[in-house]
Amino acid sequence: MDQLLMRMPGAFAGLLFGAIACGGSYSAPAGNAPTMKLAASARFGNHLVDGNGRSLYSFGADLPASAAKAAVSNCGTACVAAWPVFHADDVVVEGISADDVGEITRPDGSKQTTFRGWPLYFFAGDAMPGDLNGEGVGDISFVLRDQAYSILLMSSTPAREPEPYLNDGTGRSLYQFFQDTPGTAGSDPVSACTVGCLVKWPIFLSETAVVPSGLAASDFTVFTRPDGQRQSAYKGRPLYFFAGDAAPGDTTGRGVANRDTVDPRSIP
Repeated sequence: MDQLLMRMPGAFAGLLFGAIACGGSYSAPAGNAPTMKLAASARFGNHLVDGNGRSLYSFGADLPASAAKAAVSNCGTACVAAWPVFHADDVVVEGISADDVGEITRPDGSKQTTFRGWPLYFFAGDAMPGDLNGEGVGDISFVLRDQAYSILLMSSTPAREPEPYLNDGTGRSLYQFFQDTPGTAGSDPVSACTVGCLVKWPIFLSETAVVPSGLAASDFTVFTRPDGQRQSAYKGRPLYFFAGDAAPGDTTGRGVANRDTVDPRSIP
């Protein structure tokens, strides 16, 4: 993710590095004021901020927590200069569930707060409370909305140019079959995966698509398969999980029998 710094437009990069020079550390509110809460935005609705109103972000190059594993931050030294880590020793929440808040130990031994399993960051380019300049940077950085994302973008290449692909919001990769027949405005998709195939490639279904700014909810539809099951599609292409993926961020289904993860940039 350190490469995100290298790909910013010149003018914006100057603004960013000026903000970095001004610092980005977290100062806890006084007394029993909340350390994490929701703020309203005309663009994003209610989204997560710290107690001082500074926007908090997740990164798709990180690995969110699962039932078996703690979250993993892939934001290294140079990255943290632009995306300061958020950590609160004593978490006081307002408008969110404390059950959604956790903590990890980073490789350098420092602590980082998580929300819904995702490590949290500030963006050094946000100069004031309410700023949202980090949204969509690198195609994989997003604010955390009040309503959990049902579809997100991740990248398994944090050390290089990010290659975003769809996941279910908890880090489970989504796949497409090139054997499927894509749907059109007047016809549903036709899935080539039936019966036994679905054991290895379970259907993905999200009746309501909640997506970050890098995606359009209107590109996600739901259709009814011949067997009566409902399935989500992206731009007419049915979406699946892969049973061989054991942890968030796994993409072991790539290249299996002409199947692949879904990079939105590759689909017109």
